[in-house]
Amino acid sequence: MAGLLMRRAGAADAGILLVGANTWEGIKEMHARNAVFRAVENGSALFRQVSRGRANAVDHQGRVLATTDYFTSEQQAMVAYVPRECVATVYSRIGDTFAWLCAAGLAGLASLVLRRRSGVH
Repeated sequence: MAGLLMRRAGAADAGILLVGANTWEGIKEMHARNAVFRAVENGSALFRQVSRGRANAVDHQGRVLATTDYFTSEQQAMVAYVPRECVATVYSRIGDTFAWLCAAGLAGLASLVLRRRSGVH
């Protein structure tokens, strides 16, 4: 569901993605990185606030503008000047089309190999 919402935001040229999250300490870094990845692939800045975990703000290239960690910081407020302009990316324009074409090509090649092995031409 979250991936679909991110794709819609990218297709709509959203300049800033505002994301709320609540994670536990063991996965806080992974979740923060995944959110940054989604923002970069859509050409958007990101402001990710958390009730627990790592909060971060990045620009459309993934450069960190601000960050704070619920588990290690006494200061829970985060302030960042986040750019509002969206940058067009290939992913924001075509979405998963390339991935689906690759999957279809692989299925076609697998079918061709199986036909040749069974002697059907």
